[in-house]
Amino acid sequence: MKFFKILFILAVLVPFTQYAQVEVKWSKQLPTDILWQEVTTLGNLVVSSREGLMGIDTETGTISWSNRSLGNLERHAFDELPNSPFFTISTGTNLHMIDQFSGKEVFNSANAGMQTIDSYYLLYDSEAILVAGTDGNGEPLMVSVDMADGKLAWSMKEKFGRIVAANELGNRELLVVTLFNNYKLNADTGDIIWKNSNSKEAAQLDTMGKFGALLKNAAENMSQDIDIQIQYYQPENSDVFYLGSQQERQSGFTSSSGTTINYTNNYNAYSSKDGSLIWDEELTVNGALGHVHFLKEGILVLPDDGNRTKINLYDYQTREGFWGKKGRGIAIKGGVYDYMDSGNGILLVSRTNNKDFLNYLDPVSGTITFDKPVKVDGTVVGIVPLDRSILYITTESMNILDPSSGKELWDKSIQTTPELTAEHEGKIYVFDQNSGIVRVVDLSNGQLSNLSSIALSFEGKERPKRLEIMEDGVFLHSDQNLAKFDLDGALSYQKYYPAPKESGWKRALLYASSVRAAYIGASSYYISGALSAAHNDVRKENEVAGELVAQVGNAYGELGNMASSYAVNAFKQASARLKATKAGLDFMFIMSKKDKDVVLLRISKLTGDVEGEINLGKDREPIYALDDITGQVYYRSTDKELTSYQTR
Repeated sequence: MKFFKILFILAVLVPFTQYAQVEVKWSKQLPTDILWQEVTTLGNLVVSSREGLMGIDTETGTISWSNRSLGNLERHAFDELPNSPFFTISTGTNLHMIDQFSGKEVFNSANAGMQTIDSYYLLYDSEAILVAGTDGNGEPLMVSVDMADGKLAWSMKEKFGRIVAANELGNRELLVVTLFNNYKLNADTGDIIWKNSNSKEAAQLDTMGKFGALLKNAAENMSQDIDIQIQYYQPENSDVFYLGSQQERQSGFTSSSGTTINYTNNYNAYSSKDGSLIWDEELTVNGALGHVHFLKEGILVLPDDGNRTKINLYDYQTREGFWGKKGRGIAIKGGVYDYMDSGNGILLVSRTNNKDFLNYLDPVSGTITFDKPVKVDGTVVGIVPLDRSILYITTESMNILDPSSGKELWDKSIQTTPELTAEHEGKIYVFDQNSGIVRVVDLSNGQLSNLSSIALSFEGKERPKRLEIMEDGVFLHSDQNLAKFDLDGALSYQKYYPAPKESGWKRALLYASSVRAAYIGASSYYISGALSAAHNDVRKENEVAGELVAQVGNAYGELGNMASSYAVNAFKQASARLKATKAGLDFMFIMSKKDKDVVLLRISKLTGDVEGEINLGKDREPIYALDDITGQVYYRSTDKELTSYQTR
């Protein structure tokens, strides 16, 4: 009997004693206390210490660069700059822009003589950074610095006022759009090639001398704290650009549902050759400033005017409306907040109060093909054009739409999210949150079938957060739960690992997994949905990280289009990381508890079992960073020691 008791005790203890410590890749003593560390979206490790900011070689742990002038920084001073190889550091009123690969300071606002910074633009064709603000006397100042070494190329004190956009035109020329004027500048010297008023009203103020300048200055000052809605548009391969602006049409009226404010949006067309106005009059459309889509026949304007919204196609030269009675447009239910071009037509997404609707526009005939709009649950984030239909997915549901009739293929939409779907070999696998079943959509015919037969229920009141297709099945997980079905629908395993009670353990893990999700989203059907969900999750824990993840999905595409040699390293690294996410990981990290310690567990997706652990001790807020793409963990094991664990 005693022998069997011993066997029973050993069986109970095995799960808590068999976890092997994850292999240490390297461990390095740094010269001073570590305050925090962060893995950038491009995979570089940045460490803040008492005596400086450092870049650490992720393979060896050696210090690859250091900046002793940026010591003792709080985490909120660090902000990665999306779509670039840079991050910024804010110290008081001074802004530093640092190359995360070399540690070079490519911009320092104090060295540039800038007291305040209003805006900055990364000009990759010119290999320059354009910064606008004021000097020590409060006078306007714009500077251009060399992106490679931070040297000042030129500065100018033109009173630009509020800058709306700055774009490279090619031929070493820049277009700068402001509230009142458009400029073309020589990118190498800052010389003004031409300057033109961007409206008749602005031109009129120019003729009024000092009084006109006074009115302009008053308008500029009033606009500083106002979120002025102005959009810049330029069709591809066109020497014409457009500005759209939103204006309040009336003060609004108050009803039981609150105050309603009405808007108009106005558009002007300009020549990029000399900045001159092309149209005699503005194109004025009722509604808030919405989307503009450039078609061969004209400009498609999709405003948001609530229940009064009308969409229309306007002639590029005459501004004449083509659609509807007397060219006044086509009425549509709700205000248009998004659209998606399926190739054969345009899916319009509109909203009235809290209800979302779909309509399908035939841009050739200028007609809405649905007899009545299709009401949907959630916000539409992606579409997949099929042979004769369109699969759409929202933040809450999925269905297939017949674009000619507006009828949905399935009687009931699947209640799901973009993260709980994945495409594999011509099929989309989707977790149905209502039934708890994994379902399969055949993209060749739109047929829907069940993969699993049992309802999946996670412990700890958690729900599945993400679905992934692996070679041997469909993997689902939440923060503390994971499960897998084989491709025949049988449950391979289901596991639960309890969460620690400490509050500070989650941020780095959540941030790392969301960055990975953003890279995955960059090559998926549902990029906007995946990123939206990822950044909202992260934002709950960390506002700065959430803002970054919201934009990181575009970084791959943006860096890939950069002409500058300076962006090559960043592009190569982004490309490699994107490729790594496509290959997938056969494990995941889960934070759990062991006795009174917090442990980071490496869990096999193949079996659901623990393959190793990193013991983070009893820290209420362990200082660690995680790269969920390479599988590397960086932990502050002592005040001055940084330890890297290689988990893949």
